[in-house]
Parts: sequence; C-alpha cells; structure tokens
Amino acid sequence: MTILYKVESRREFGNAKESSVFPHKVVLCAVSARNIIAFSALQSLSSHVYVCDIVTPWQYYKVCTSKSLINVLEWNANGEQLLLGYIGGRVEIWQPKEQALNVWQLQFHANIPSEDIIRAKFFHNGKGVIFNTQKKDHTYYAEKFERLEQRPTLTGFGGVATEGCILLTSSGLLATFSLPQLQKLTISNNNSGQVSEPLPLSNASSEQIELLPITHSIGNSRSYIEHCSIVASPSGALNFAYNTGWQQQQQQQLIYCYKVSLQFEGERIAIKSESLASIFLNTLPSPTLESKRIAQLLWTRAGNEDVIYVVFNMGDSASLLEQWTLTRRHQNVHALLQQSSTVAAASSKPADYVPSESWEQVAKLQLNARISQLCSSRLIAADCEQLYAILQDNSVQVLEPGTLKQLNHTQFEHDAETKFVCGDLTPTSQMLIIFDSHAQLHAMQTPMLKQNTNTMQLLLLLLEYCIVTGVDASDVLLLNLGNLEALVDKLTDNFTRQPSYVRQFYYANFLALKSNLCRAQQQEFDNLIILHAISSTFKSLLRPSDLGCQDKGPADNLAMKLAESVPDVDTVLLNLDPKDFTVEPMMLQSLQQLIQWVTDLALNMLNRLPEEVMKSKLSGKRASYDISRDIVAIGSLRELLVMIRIWGLLNPQCLPVYTKTMDNIDVLAILFRLLTRLAQNPAEPDELLLDECSLLSKQLLIPQPSKYNPTTLLSAQGYAAVKSGQLTFTSLVEPVGLQDIEMEQVVFANFIKDGVSNLQLGANPSTIRRCARCGFVNSANKVAKTSALKAWCNKWLHCHCGGFWKQIN
Repeated sequence: MTILYKVESRREFGNAKESSVFPHKVVLCAVSARNIIAFSALQSLSSHVYVCDIVTPWQYYKVCTSKSLINVLEWNANGEQLLLGYIGGRVEIWQPKEQALNVWQLQFHANIPSEDIIRAKFFHNGKGVIFNTQKKDHTYYAEKFERLEQRPTLTGFGGVATEGCILLTSSGLLATFSLPQLQKLTISNNNSGQVSEPLPLSNASSEQIELLPITHSIGNSRSYIEHCSIVASPSGALNFAYNTGWQQQQQQQLIYCYKVSLQFEGERIAIKSESLASIFLNTLPSPTLESKRIAQLLWTRAGNEDVIYVVFNMGDSASLLEQWTLTRRHQNVHALLQQSSTVAAASSKPADYVPSESWEQVAKLQLNARISQLCSSRLIAADCEQLYAILQDNSVQVLEPGTLKQLNHTQFEHDAETKFVCGDLTPTSQMLIIFDSHAQLHAMQTPMLKQNTNTMQLLLLLLEYCIVTGVDASDVLLLNLGNLEALVDKLTDNFTRQPSYVRQFYYANFLALKSNLCRAQQQEFDNLIILHAISSTFKSLLRPSDLGCQDKGPADNLAMKLAESVPDVDTVLLNLDPKDFTVEPMMLQSLQQLIQWVTDLALNMLNRLPEEVMKSKLSGKRASYDISRDIVAIGSLRELLVMIRIWGLLNPQCLPVYTKTMDNIDVLAILFRLLTRLAQNPAEPDELLLDECSLLSKQLLIPQPSKYNPTTLLSAQGYAAVKSGQLTFTSLVEPVGLQDIEMEQVVFANFIKDGVSNLQLGANPSTIRRCARCGFVNSANKVAKTSALKAWCNKWLHCHCGGFWKQIN
C-alpha cells in the first residue's frame, strides 16, 4: 500500500489531554459517495464538524458547532445530506445550501430526550450495483454490472422508496422518521412526522423543520448498549447487532441480534422488532478476563452470507479480532412433533426437520496493538472483500475475510502525542482516509484486488462502475493510472459499443469522467458537456404538431434530414414541418444567451481549425481530443443551427448578435455550410474548407472564449510530478507545488462571465458560485423567468465535472 498524503492541522483541534475527559470518541469521520470527507473534532470543549473534498484536503469548511458531544456521523446514499447524532438525544440533518460546500444549512432536527445516540442509518433505497471482476471482459454494461436484489427499507404508495432515518440509543430505544420532500411539502404537527400541506421551496428551505420520531424498544426490556452495527438485508429489513455494557465483566458475554422491519400503517410508521440468533462468546476464565472488553462490532454481508466481526481490547496494548458467520441448518424433529410442524401442514407429509440458524466462529486474530476502527470494503462484491484494521500504533493491517490472514501491513509515522482514532473508505474502496487524535488527515492507497486481474482492466472496470452508479471517481483518478491515453481510448471504445439508449442515458456521466481524466483538454470537454446540455434542453421544447400520426418526434426527423448532408440551411427548412418547431416567442427571447453560446462555439471551432491542422502536421501528432474532430459534436451543432434558424423567423430578437464587416453576411448560413463540409471528413479537412475558415476572422468579429482560473487540485499527474515520498500539506494553506501550470492563467480579464447563463457579471459581482474543482463560474442569483430557463438552471445543481460549488461573496 502507498501512503498518499497527510494534512497537518496545526493543532487547532485541541490535544489528547483535553479529549480524555470524555468517555466517547472525540474525532469521527465519514466519506460520502461524492468523495466529500466529513469529520468532527473537539475544540475548547465544543464539537465542530468540518467537510473537505478529497482532491483538496487542505481546504476544509465548517458545517456547525455544538456544545454537545457528537457521537454519530452518517452520509445518505447520494452524499447530499449529513446526519449528526449527539450525546443527549439531538439529531440534526445538514445539507449544503444551494449545493455550496462552504455554506451549510440545518434542514431537519429531532430530539429524543435524555438519550444518547449510539448508531444511525439512512433508509436503504433498494438501489445498488454489484461489482464483479469476473465479468470484466463483457462488452455491455447491462451484462457487466448486475443490479442488486434489494428491497427498500420503507416503501410508500406504489412501492416507491421513502427517505428517512433510523436511530438506536444507548438504552435500547429505536427511533425512526421519514424525510419529506421540501420542494412540495411541509410537516404537520402529528406524531408520525408526515406531510400535511404544500409549501414553496424558498420558504421550506429557509426554516428548520422539526421531526417527531416514532419510538419503539428494540428488545423486551431496555438495557445499556455500548456498541452496535446496522446492515440492510435483502428483504428490506435492518439487522442490528449490539452488546450491553453490564455484561462486559461477566464470564459469558452475549451479542444480541435483531431484525427490525418498517412499514406504513396509514400515515404512521410501524416498527416491528424480531429477535434473531445471538452470539454467545464463551470466554474462558483467565487472568486477562477483566481487561478483555468489546470495542467494536461490524456486521457485513459478503455475497449471501452474514458476517459479524467482534473487536476486543485486551489491556492497553493488544486486541483480539473474531469473525462469526451465520450458518443455516436443518434441525431434526422428534417423531411426536412432526405432525404439528408447518412444513408438514403445507406438504401433507411429516417433515423430519426444521430450519435453524446459529453463529459459528470461523477465525480469530490477535494483534499487538489496539484496533481503533475496523473497516470493510464498500463495493458490493463477493470476490474483492477486504478488511482494514486501523491500529492505535499508527499502522494499518489488511486482512482476508474468512481466514483473517494478513495481506498487507503499512506503518505510518508514529509519535507519542498522536494515535489513529478513526477511518473510512472511499466509495470505490481505493483509498483509506484516517484521522488521528489531533484531527490530522492521513490518506493511503488500498492494495489492488488479490485476483490475477490486469491493472488496466481493473481500472477500466472501476471507471465504468462510476459511470453506471454515478459515484464520484476522484479516488480512482488519484491512483497511478499508468498509460492514461490508452485508458481513455479503451474507455471511449467500450462506451461507443453500448446501445444507443445506454449511451444517451450515461452520456453526461461519461463526459464528466473524461473531463476529469484529461485535465489538459478540460476546456474542450467543458464545451462538449455544455453543448450536450443545451441540445437536450432545446430538443425538450419541441412538440409534434400531430400526436396521432407521427412515429418519430421532431428531433428524430431533423436528424434524418441532416443525414443527407445538404449544405444549405434554407433547403433543409423546406423539408421540415415548421409547426413541429414552434415555441413561444417570449421563451425564445429568454434563451438568446444560450443561442449566442452555440454560434460562438461554432465560430471559434472553425476559426482555429486551420491552426490546429497546421500544428498537427508540423508536430506529427494530434491532441487526444479535439471537438472539431468529434462527429457527434458537429452533428449537434448542425441540428441546433437549423432550430435557431427556424426560431429566428418566429422571433428575430433571439438570434445571435455579431459585429460584421459587411451587412449582407449570413452568419448562420455560413456556419451551417462549413460544418456540413467538415462533417464529411472531420479527420482530414480539405484545403478549400480551411481557406474558407481562415476568412471568418475578416468577415466578422469573433468573440473570444471565456477561460476560468484553474483550481489547485491533487491529481495523479501533479502528484507524480512532485512526489518525493509522502506529500505533506498544511490545513488552509494552498500548496504551490500542485498549481496547474499547463493551463493559461486569466491575468488580463477585467470581468467575470457566468458559464451557465452566458452572461457578463461585471468586474465585482455581488455573489457568485465557483466550482471547488474546475473553477467554473455560476451566478448565485437566479434570473430565470421562463420554464425553459428554469429547467436549464436546474441542470446545474452541481457543476458539470461533478464537484460542489463554493460560494464567493
């Protein structure tokens, strides 16, 4: 395993002496599906929660501060909501305000008086994709990635998954509540915490909504629970495993297992708790019995097997790890009881057995240091499961499930003041994030899978997994990717082999991944992503004039007409039904800036085409990607130009505006003719086409494309360039060695341009949003007045690269 980097916190989070007054963990951490790290730290006897991006770990932002001690940190499935559970019974759910990572707002909160939150978990939505390395050679995504057979934890009307949380307190009290949709609904004051009447989004998001949880005892009686683990079962129920504190000093310790099911009864959530087979830890009498205490429980599902890992602390400098597996057997039944068995009633035959379940210990391992936290792989896979034991001597052991055999050992720098406290894996389990007692972040690369898998094939499978599932791929991109161009070519080749409907569904995820892979050509991919978004928005406005007799929509008919390669745009218009492209003039006026962006892109692409061709001939090689050689992008531009031509007849105010040398120059006709000729042979444009492209700058003033200040990121290329062992950063200090020097710095720009609406914001706009990863700029003040422009703005809840926004005042 490779140690990637460390972020020194400059001791602003207190010290170990200050932390020792609390009996609970002081530093907690959790990594979301979008690779955002959330961690809590103690400072001046107050709990502080911070978040940071995995590619900018030195820059963290505060979420909240509380006088109560935080005991639970939990992200939801899509990484958009953060749950905080406190000692004292308060539960809070925070969310970035308008997806800005540096501005957080409290969305929901609930109180369970006089209780300590031990564990919390969001409801499972029933969605999941199985990662199987055995299917790496399959071509189609549908064959390569199977859907997880999982029922949602709680379903509403029509079997739709309901969002919500379930909590377990230290006294054995279960509490659950569902989360309403703020866009349409608000909360009533009934005991079920359900929806009552509509509320506008602006009003709902500005208020803190208090939820009233439904409570139920997990067992027949209440008890003092110390440690707990929760996992979702395929049936939709939640499996709980916990131990009680009053049994720690007894000779025989017991781990209780329960199955908790949730369902709606009217508008109220009903909780049903059923006891499962428990684990009896037959501890033999020994001199070290009093110092042997359970420190952690971890319930996982490997394939179709249920596994519980039990961590014991033995003294001050040793630990014991045990693995227990749930086995299902047929229990023999006495002949006198066979007639009354349920199996006999169903089959009218006497059954000589009944199914039974029991836990069996399959492996154990003793270590010479205490285990701070035990983590298992987050990928849903049976063939690549691994355990990661984070030890207090600042080392990490990688273990094999089933045998607990040591696969790898990594030793970090160790000093007397700090020790590892907690850790978590990234969504693809390729990086392990660890925090020590001073809230200093350590990151390491996890070992590759133990199967004899080609590294290139494994990386390709991981990237395609990120495309299909939508999880962030930054942890994969930080690895040593080797031959990057070959990996991008193979990824593109596999994507083009997918069916058309699959390509259309995953096209945005595919472009965002390629943009992050090819940082040198990021501007080209940014243009391609925005072009795809504008094309889908414009086509969504088209409605067929006759719904009964048309087999294909207006966009499909337009694509068929353009396949004939007619160079004159007005000739194409004669073969189309103008009623299919009719849009309200007011709506067209609101889209003028997007129409201007499309023609600006076409002009800039054709204007620099001769220069790009000359550079490739002189150097003998081409850039890995150029939008002028992308036949799909050229086809999208031709379709949009035809639509703009028709819309210009309906409302001339929506047409693009240019400064021309002669008034009789028809810009749209020239662009369509040149793009049609380029589409015939984009790899080798003819000399006559290049000559006509060279004349564009003499016919009209071509607007310069906007460029954004690059953001300093931790990338694989920058990491390899400056790496001399482990990288060390300082919190809130941007490292100079990782600044992107390949991209042109915007030095002479005296204004800021909104990349989403294509509007000039002036030199000093009041509030803007800048992407925390790529530097893309968007205005925080929404100016959308028409439904089309609102739909366009809703496409940019996150940046096109997948990163969160950063609000700048």
